[in-house]
Amino acid sequence: MAKARMTQAEFDALRPNFGRITADTIEVAHVVLVQGVTPADAAVRYGMSRQRIHGIIQRFRAAAQAVPTGWRRVEIWLPPELAAEVERIAEKARADYQATAA
Repeated sequence: MAKARMTQAEFDALRPNFGRITADTIEVAHVVLVQGVTPADAAVRYGMSRQRIHGIIQRFRAAAQAVPTGWRRVEIWLPPELAAEVERIAEKARADYQATAA
């Protein structure tokens, strides 16, 4: 089994963010994120594709980081000056979102 990625307490703290997630989906996330079962093993255990398991895990990680619905994670290599600019844009977007959500 893979190393557990979050504690039971951390997982439980996310429950208010689960919304209308089904119990089966919560169980899949729990076995991967807390128990440390690999996504490939979870896919076999639950009869799902690895892509579906990956999507479930992404949703739970986004909930853990309070990522707004619809936002996308982008990873890219940039020169330092462009990376700094993108980081400033991201910080402003998060601040603007939090200001409108409050």
